[in-house]
Amino acid sequence: MARRTPNLARNAARARKKAGKSGITPKPRRAITVKPPEADPATKRFLSDLMVREEAAKLTKGGKLPLHATHVITQDNIDGTVKVERARFKTF
Repeated sequence: MARRTPNLARNAARARKKAGKSGITPKPRRAITVKPPEADPATKRFLSDLMVREEAAKLTKGGKLPLHATHVITQDNIDGTVKVERARFKTF
């Protein structure tokens, strides 16, 4: 017989309902602070390597990505850095 996977949404709803009945309020979640990716040296290196290998490219006028590219350049910044999004994996 196959093992059943837990229904996380149902369990969360039950926990909220149960917490409301007992009068206990859940602890507020802490805000997560995330440093901007531009500040990370590994991110800078990754982006520069993408540009050197020409794996990041802008979309053509037809809205297609060139065949050699794996990432789409979504934004060019004034300081020369770029924002990219993965579009596909490279098959050798």
